[in-house]
Amino acid sequence: MAAAAPALSLAPMATTVTAAAAQKAASPKAAAGGDVRKVVPVMAAAADEVVVQELHVLAVDDSVVDRAVIAKILRSSKYRVTTVESATRALELLGLGLITNVNMIITDYWMPGMTGYELLKRVKESSELKEIPVVIMSSENVPNRINRCLEEGAEDFLLKPVRPSDVSRLCSRIR
Repeated sequence: MAAAAPALSLAPMATTVTAAAAQKAASPKAAAGGDVRKVVPVMAAAADEVVVQELHVLAVDDSVVDRAVIAKILRSSKYRVTTVESATRALELLGLGLITNVNMIITDYWMPGMTGYELLKRVKESSELKEIPVVIMSSENVPNRINRCLEEGAEDFLLKPVRPSDVSRLCSRIR
């Protein structure tokens, strides 16, 4: 009988830095080549520490190539990305709590099993998930499909291939 695999934590990556360490990194000694670590505060966790947290995007696409492209673009824009091959798998991982603290879902429209549109509807119907912005992607520019997704609550509809400028436009929508 094989031993159970250890649980995998997919909590957001965060770095905690004390205020004293942040002050030291900003000292003239650091500027002169001593300690060259850079501290970029995002949110205060307590009076004496700062937390730096990456925003997390769940990318859903049945195409290995498209998943790799969107992941590369998002990671180059400093997002943490989890990729999955189907809408069904995305809902399974979200529902089981295996993927947490998702700030945005970006999904292909046309996938076997469950479409991105169906994923959008399920997310927006869920009391636990409905606040997560969902962006739909498609290689087909079909106006009634685009309108239907936006009416159902999609934050945006992107035409493939996704470009870095598309990601820049989405930055303001990530929570």
